[in-house]
Amino acid sequence: MVQPSRRRVRPSRRRVLSSICATGGVLLAGCVDGPGESNDTDEGDATTGDDGETTPSDSAQSVPEFPEDTASDACPPFESAERVVCYEAVDPEALPIVLVPETQSVQPDRPAEFTLRNRSERRFETNYYHWQLYKRVDGDWYYIAPESWPEPLTPLAAGDDHTWTVTVATGRVGDGDSVERVEGTESLTLAGLGGGHYAFGTDGWFAAGSYEDPIALAAGFELDADPLRLTPTAAIAETEWDGETLVARSTRGEPDGEDDRPDAFVLERTDDTEADAERVIVEQVVRNDQLRDAVALSRERDADRVRLEEFSDSIPPFRLDDVRTYEFRGDRYRVTTSEG
Repeated sequence: MVQPSRRRVRPSRRRVLSSICATGGVLLAGCVDGPGESNDTDEGDATTGDDGETTPSDSAQSVPEFPEDTASDACPPFESAERVVCYEAVDPEALPIVLVPETQSVQPDRPAEFTLRNRSERRFETNYYHWQLYKRVDGDWYYIAPESWPEPLTPLAAGDDHTWTVTVATGRVGDGDSVERVEGTESLTLAGLGGGHYAFGTDGWFAAGSYEDPIALAAGFELDADPLRLTPTAAIAETEWDGETLVARSTRGEPDGEDDRPDAFVLERTDDTEADAERVIVEQVVRNDQLRDAVALSRERDADRVRLEEFSDSIPPFRLDDVRTYEFRGDRYRVTTSEG
């Protein structure tokens, strides 16, 4: 049994654009990272059967063949992948490996299955924890989840299947709940999603191939749900104006001692069009509590500057060690932090 050797955290700058659009970096949006290198080198010897025939090891066998065109605008381009196999673009019965959706019209609170089917004669090296969810908005693809994942090697044997059951939960974000991080290999309950076109995917490589040339597999689906509203979390205990700055105090975190003062997460609306802004969508914003609260309060109170005070458990505060500029729904916001 292969044990996780480390945990990968989603990089802070991740954005995927559709294959017909230009690309750029976006915080909380993402592209697929190449899988971690396996300790299994597949350098086994050939075996000889009872009939005297010699069967080559996986390392001596070739990677299964695919049709020339397996990509589609219905799935993200997975820029680091050597090949994208999109369910909408292929005959699933003719492919050596494919991700098959139970339905392509997902309803909130109703489980939907996505099954990775290996119909080849080769083992497929993958990580069941590294499922991936994207959303397409105005032709651009944005990475949604997971935000971090363990990194065990979970091979899918020839002829085997693996199924993820996805349930979209509703009502929690609008009530002020934070969006919990989801980690798992089978049953996944995802909150903080509004209606629209999504894609569920994963990646890996055949034992005869290389981890440096991963194959991405995905299936698009429509989520039949209302748009997601951006609201502050219930952790905002009080707000007050300090001149032109809206000061908000959060109940998140705890002081280390009597003299410990809260850290500050400062968001300012800016007209600087030359800064490298990271475009984000609401499904990404709600997955960052501080950004969510600051942007929501700025828009609700028409505040050009919001200072969110809370105790951070990281160094630097809020894991932000430089100035960031975001673009959200036509407005630009510069974010800085300071220690209390």
